[in-house]
Amino acid sequence: MDFARPNGYVEQLIFIISPAILSESETLMSHLADALLEAQLQFFMRDFASPTLRHHLECEAEAYCDLLETLSARELLNEAQVIAWIERNILNYSPTDTMREQAVMLVELGLNNPSHQQQPMRQLINKQIYDLMVQRLVERPALRQELIHSALSSPLYTRVLSDVVYHSIVDYLTTDNVIARRVPGFSALVKAGKGMLGRMGRLDETLEQAIKAYLGRNIAATAAFSESLVDKALNNNAIVQFAELVWPRLEAYQLGQATRHLEIQGLSYLAVLYWNQIRQTDYMNQQIELLVQAWFAHAGDMPTMHLLRLLGIEREHIVREVVEIGEPLVNAWRDSGYIERRLEEHLARFFDDPATQRLLNTQETLPT
Repeated sequence: MDFARPNGYVEQLIFIISPAILSESETLMSHLADALLEAQLQFFMRDFASPTLRHHLECEAEAYCDLLETLSARELLNEAQVIAWIERNILNYSPTDTMREQAVMLVELGLNNPSHQQQPMRQLINKQIYDLMVQRLVERPALRQELIHSALSSPLYTRVLSDVVYHSIVDYLTTDNVIARRVPGFSALVKAGKGMLGRMGRLDETLEQAIKAYLGRNIAATAAFSESLVDKALNNNAIVQFAELVWPRLEAYQLGQATRHLEIQGLSYLAVLYWNQIRQTDYMNQQIELLVQAWFAHAGDMPTMHLLRLLGIEREHIVREVVEIGEPLVNAWRDSGYIERRLEEHLARFFDDPATQRLLNTQETLPT
């Protein structure tokens, strides 16, 4: 040691004992950090314990509702974010076989429930709703006429009508029916016609060609005439009267009878195939984008809480559901030790952070 150098002894002494001082300081700081971590951990855990948990959840829900009073829907999520979420989680989702089987199992259990089999239809549709449905139909004659026209002007209907008229004419001309017997000489005429056509050969083919040629020229007019008859028959009074006659049978109709022909396995498979096809189309993407943008144009700038009120969701509803769902969920997290482990990990990261260590070191050196 250089004892001759001024203050050399002191410097050497400090050099010798400084590691011990630093080590003690670090130990004290470590103890302080551990104590603070434990104090904060216990503080938060008290918030998550009954009976303070319910109060804590209520306070947090109220605070969030206060925030929703000031933020618009667009400030929370914009159009692009909502569209992207729908694309990621709905349009890009392909139902798995397991998901489909689970859905089928639940539906079949519901349909096979003995109480479902014997449940009358009036449990689903009461007379008031039924009358409103009939009234809506009565108030829309243009829609009714369009439906009748679409059905009766279709190629399927004209083919059926042509076949019905054809067989009716053939049956009338070739059968010695009651009407023919009442007309003097008509029966003999039919028999003579049969004999003549029989000598010509191919009776059925000759009749068919002649009658179908006639129907081909006149079936459009016949279909239009039947359309006018149906439209006239389905007037407002007739619909109301028919609905009144149907209701007593409908209300007593058992749900088991209505669903006995449902084949859930096949329907579910068809539904998945259809969804996987349509979700990948440009049409679906365009519809999603159009609808989301239209909704934001209409309501995106409203305060979110005001918008929720317009939808029938009040502040007390939100607070109630946060408490009712949050309390058992947080209790399960707390009892399993999950919350304490997560809090301890985050607090340890905070106290191990160099900035926190510097603050604690500064606190240690402040004068008392």
